[in-house]
Amino acid sequence: MKGKGAPWQLTALAATLLLALALRLAPWGTNRFLEDEALYSYWGLQIASGADPMLDEEPVDKPPLHPYTLALSFLLSGQARASGVESGMGPGHESAARLPSLLASMASIVLVYVLALQLHGDEGTGLLAALLLALSPFDILFASTAFTDPLMVALALGALVAVTGKRPGLAGLLAGLAAATKQQGLFFLPLIIGMGLLAASRDRAETRAYSGRGAAVRTWIRRSWGQRWLRFALAFALVVVGVLWWDLARLQRPGFLEQGSISYGGLAPAQSGSLGQRGAQWLSLVGAFWVSPWFNALLIAVLAVWLGGRLAGWWEGWRRTDVALGVFCFAFLALHWLVGFQVWDRYLLGLVPLLALLGARALTALSGAIRGAPWRRVYVLGLVAVLAGTLGAPVLAAARSELPIGGDHGAYDGIDDLATYMRTKAPEGSVLYHYWLGYHYRFYLYGAPVRLHWYPDLEDLVRDAEIYRREPRYIAFPGWKDSEPAVAALREAGIALSPVYQTTRRDGSLSFALYRMDGP
Repeated sequence: MKGKGAPWQLTALAATLLLALALRLAPWGTNRFLEDEALYSYWGLQIASGADPMLDEEPVDKPPLHPYTLALSFLLSGQARASGVESGMGPGHESAARLPSLLASMASIVLVYVLALQLHGDEGTGLLAALLLALSPFDILFASTAFTDPLMVALALGALVAVTGKRPGLAGLLAGLAAATKQQGLFFLPLIIGMGLLAASRDRAETRAYSGRGAAVRTWIRRSWGQRWLRFALAFALVVVGVLWWDLARLQRPGFLEQGSISYGGLAPAQSGSLGQRGAQWLSLVGAFWVSPWFNALLIAVLAVWLGGRLAGWWEGWRRTDVALGVFCFAFLALHWLVGFQVWDRYLLGLVPLLALLGARALTALSGAIRGAPWRRVYVLGLVAVLAGTLGAPVLAAARSELPIGGDHGAYDGIDDLATYMRTKAPEGSVLYHYWLGYHYRFYLYGAPVRLHWYPDLEDLVRDAEIYRREPRYIAFPGWKDSEPAVAALREAGIALSPVYQTTRRDGSLSFALYRMDGP
């Protein structure tokens, strides 16, 4: 159905957003942070509390927008103050760190709807795309994390909406902010520019009716779009200059780009022998966008019929903007397959809204081929029934945090309780030794009067424990790590381990065991 802002359609969009919000809030407090989430949140606390506003003491491997966004969230929610000994890093701090991802996920649903309107003038496609994104377990679970990716994706979608809406200055600004959130935001730049070029060509096509003034109109269009691309470039460059200024102004070296390469271990073409396994893993992650094999099969079949019907001339098929989106999705996935990127689910979050839009386009195109309003109603009702039947179980599983997507799902259960014990029970000035849990301790023990010591090897652990023998000393072992080498090394040095506290996961298994170090 054509048109803009019909009351029932706005009501349907509002209902979709309310459903999306409920699904994204459902797993809100279920999980603790993974390593990177804890690290990013610690950066945000350092900025918000004023302890290190430029992150001069941190080897930062990401551009600055995300940690400063987290800092703003901590400030606005009243969680910026370094926690006292009694309070600790409670649910409020985790929620404040998750809030930008939640808002970005909700914004992405609206942006997909607006993008469909601008590309096709079809609110039916926009509503369906928004619904598909709202019901994506992949997107639901990332909305309750503190990763950089949800914010980056929302900004990239915003740039697409701006460039197709002929607002190049805003598009350049948002594209720059996406890259300022995470380096991978640059991957969306070709799509943003390509959609802008297609919008320019659409302008030229619309003016062909003015044949008597063809030369003048063409000259005006060239000048107009030249000015628009200049505004795009200047706005993008403004953000880049700001990011580079921040990076150069920091005392910590190397800069975030080089540090990112160091932290990641560099990038190179994937080894040929691993391509089969990598391809299967990446495709498995794509299948997790909506999880249901039945829905995935339906989506593939509908896209194939849509493509085939266009080639056969049966109905209005894909437009150049659809081709651009499809080519980008394929190229994005191929890049991650052929280059040695880690096979991490968050890298593909940006494809979910684009595939939701393409899927909605195919489904509405098929409805346009049905003759007669009654049969179209049957089609719509059947589609609703299929979505409910195929996506109901995965969506509920995502809301209960039962799918291995996004953040932690039980491995770090109890890390907050362990931190609370150290705050309230351990004497002030105690030493807590760690090898695996440093990022978590920095966040969950933020502001606590505890000295953290990371030991790179067992020799360092024993040596430091002997030097600080007069101070209360503690060490915790995760339940999934082998603690015997550390226990044996300390025992050989005459240091006994007395169990003082332990935590369990939601399934009842041991998550962390805390020991006090006694002697020699």
